[in-house]
Amino acid sequence: MDKLYYNRFKSIILITYSLVIVFGCVSRQKVQIEQLDVNIPKTWTVPIPPSEKISGDWWSVFNDPVLDTFLVRLRTESPDMKTLVQNQKMAHYNAKINGASIYPSLNVSTRADTNVQNLAGFGFADSFLNSSNDSDSTSNDQSSNGVITFGNKNFGLGINLQWEVDVWGRLLNGRTAAYKDFEAIKHDLSYLEFSTLVRGAQLYFNAKEASAQLELSRESYHSLIEIRDLVKERYEKGLRSSLDYRLSETSVATSVVSIENRKNLLRSINRQLETLVGEYPSGRFIQESTLPLVLPSIPIGIPASVIERRPDVRGLVLKMEAAGHRVAQSKRNLLPGITLNGSAGTSTQELEKVLNKDHGIWNLGMNITAPIFNGGRLRSLVQIQESTYENSKQDLIKGILNAFSEIEQLLEYNESLSIQTDALESAVQQSRDAYELSKERYDKGVTPLESVLNSQRQYNSIQSQYISIKRQAINNRLSLILALGGEMRSEIN
Repeated sequence: MDKLYYNRFKSIILITYSLVIVFGCVSRQKVQIEQLDVNIPKTWTVPIPPSEKISGDWWSVFNDPVLDTFLVRLRTESPDMKTLVQNQKMAHYNAKINGASIYPSLNVSTRADTNVQNLAGFGFADSFLNSSNDSDSTSNDQSSNGVITFGNKNFGLGINLQWEVDVWGRLLNGRTAAYKDFEAIKHDLSYLEFSTLVRGAQLYFNAKEASAQLELSRESYHSLIEIRDLVKERYEKGLRSSLDYRLSETSVATSVVSIENRKNLLRSINRQLETLVGEYPSGRFIQESTLPLVLPSIPIGIPASVIERRPDVRGLVLKMEAAGHRVAQSKRNLLPGITLNGSAGTSTQELEKVLNKDHGIWNLGMNITAPIFNGGRLRSLVQIQESTYENSKQDLIKGILNAFSEIEQLLEYNESLSIQTDALESAVQQSRDAYELSKERYDKGVTPLESVLNSQRQYNSIQSQYISIKRQAINNRLSLILALGGEMRSEIN
């Protein structure tokens, strides 16, 4: 393009940009939490467990290499995680698309066309035609039948500009809203990623509990086998009744059923774990049965700090801000709009001269449009956006209250689980002693076999409850980390 044309376009763009700077404005729609109709207390109503700043690798406290590997695989290999990454990319591209209208549209075009026109029936004489044939013209062809054919070719190269000047900040409001929505989606996806890791860890400990329960059923089975063999020996010697022998056999058979049920449960949970990391569901993922004794610390913070930490709440804040910008955008649709149209390039009948500046052409135009009558459509759109903004405000309030409710419930449950754990630790010891005592008394003939079997079942049941409570305490603590917005070591890129 000729330098002159370039400078003209540059001047036009600079002038227009100056108009945007002078007249343009973007309403700041920053959400102030204090302005919401939410009563936020300074402390939690339930005492919190030991807390500290979460470094992100909150699972390292369990000192479990299998868990470490599983969570790394869950973050990098899980189909769910890969879907989250792609969803974030799509959200980013959508934001760029929605915000692109603020920039000028600049296109390069080329042109090559041929025009042919026949003239007939005008009574041209042959002499005229013949004399024309002697000319050196290349723009027409003649025939001897009174028909003249005119033809020409045209080649062109140009740049086309179209730009809606954002004098009032309408387009900038739309762009800001689009990127607020993107940031909101990014926070939502971050929360989903964090939630997926926490839920994966909880499922992992569910599998370890299932394995521990299976081991307990096997131990119970072997104990019942010992009792059965003892009863059988004495029954065959006539020292015990057939009733005792049948009761012991029944207990053994029942324990076999318990073992098979717990095998099936463990395989089912293992298949869920394998599916999460994109592995074939063989059902053999976890076999080790030891649950950790230590519980992870929770993030430090008062109720108000949760609003800043929880990604899902931050997402609701950003959605409300985006809605505020769209209200401003809809109001500015009522104002006049300015659009610049321009083009520059060359036009020639000779292809080899298409880059020659001597054949340059350019034009510049400006359109000003102002809504006068549209049946109330634009004002109705304003009202719709205002209602959407109010709805987003209520969604934010509801999200904050739901977060507080979730945390308070988890804190309360944590305290309850602590009390239950202490009680069950004592009950396990007492039931074990009662079981051993009942066996001694049975050997001496003081206690019937039914009492021994009952004490064995009670001991087994309390052990099972204790294992379950330990798993619940771990999972509740992990839910607390999630609910309080514990930090992650990395986010979706």
